[in-house]
Amino acid sequence: MKILHDETVYDGKFIKTLRRHYRDAKGEGKVWEMVERKTKGRIVGIAAITPKLEIVLEKSFRIPIKSYVLELPAGLPDREGETEEELAQRELLEETGYGVDEVKFLIGGCISAGIITDELALYLGINARKVKEPELEPSEDIEVIKVPVNKLPEYLLETINKGEIKVDVKIITVLPFLEKYKLC
Repeated sequence: MKILHDETVYDGKFIKTLRRHYRDAKGEGKVWEMVERKTKGRIVGIAAITPKLEIVLEKSFRIPIKSYVLELPAGLPDREGETEEELAQRELLEETGYGVDEVKFLIGGCISAGIITDELALYLGINARKVKEPELEPSEDIEVIKVPVNKLPEYLLETINKGEIKVDVKIITVLPFLEKYKLC
């Protein structure tokens, strides 16, 4: 495999769509269609855990899929010089009104490597507690939902089976880390 060059198809305010020209394993020229987000780094999500061992989740309306989605608080790196840890804490506070005492890195990696260049870093927030009201942007429709960590898999299955809202599968990726830190 050899990447040859990128051709910009659309260059918007927040994303670019590209045709990536490459040679496949047989040496044949091919084109891959993809999306590149215009950010200053990785997207950051946070699994904030309360003293009662509840995980703080969001029910957010997502325009691309025309539905509410149950997900971890997360945000895009849009401030110069802001660390991932600071971004995780800021997004948690803005979207949920919750603050945390400590932030620990859990894991990072690709989200949907077949279509978009995004990478995600997941963090753990310790001792999450409500400290103020959320400060939502006009394009955000968010409801805070707390779920006992030890009942999270059942809650997610129940939510999926009801079919009223969709579930972001990244939520489940934090469970082994919560077990490691003895939070469930």
